[in-house]
Amino acid sequence: MKTNKNTLLGICVLLTIVIMTIATFSLGCAETPAVSDNETDIGDQSNDEYVYNDAVVEDTEILILESFPVQAHVLTTGYFPDGCTQIHEKTVQFDREEKIFTIDITTIRPADVMCTQAIVPYEETIVLDVHGLEKGTYIVDVNGFRNEFELQIDNIISE
Repeated sequence: MKTNKNTLLGICVLLTIVIMTIATFSLGCAETPAVSDNETDIGDQSNDEYVYNDAVVEDTEILILESFPVQAHVLTTGYFPDGCTQIHEKTVQFDREEKIFTIDITTIRPADVMCTQAIVPYEETIVLDVHGLEKGTYIVDVNGFRNEFELQIDNIISE
C-alpha cells in the first residue's frame, strides 16, 4: 500500500512540474506589443514596461537594383537574444559630405515577461535614398557594422 502512495505522489509531482513548465512557456511572448517603423523616438534605453536595445547585426548586403534611377537596398541579418524581442525602429541618416549612410536599428521587448531563451534570427531590408547622388563609393554603417557600395554613374535624372 505504501508503494502505491509513493507512486501516486511521484506522479502528482511530475504532473505539477509539467503543468508549470507548459504555463511558463505559453506566457512566452503573449504580451509583446505590435510595433511599426513609425513609432516615436525611444528616449531612454528602458522604462517600466519595455526594454530597448540596439539590434545585433551579423551581416549586411547591399543590393543595387538595375533600374534608372538606381535604387539601393540594405539587407541586414542578425539575431534577437530571446523569443520576445523584435524590431522597434529603423532610422536612416545620410552625411552627404562624408558619403556615409548611418542606419540605427533598435529593438523592443517587454520588461517583465518570461521569454524563450533561444536566439531568434532576423532579416530586415532597408531602402536607401540614393536619388540625386553622384557616382562614387558610399559607406553604409548599420549599428556599427560597415559595408560599402559604388554607384557606377551619376544617379541624377537630367531635365
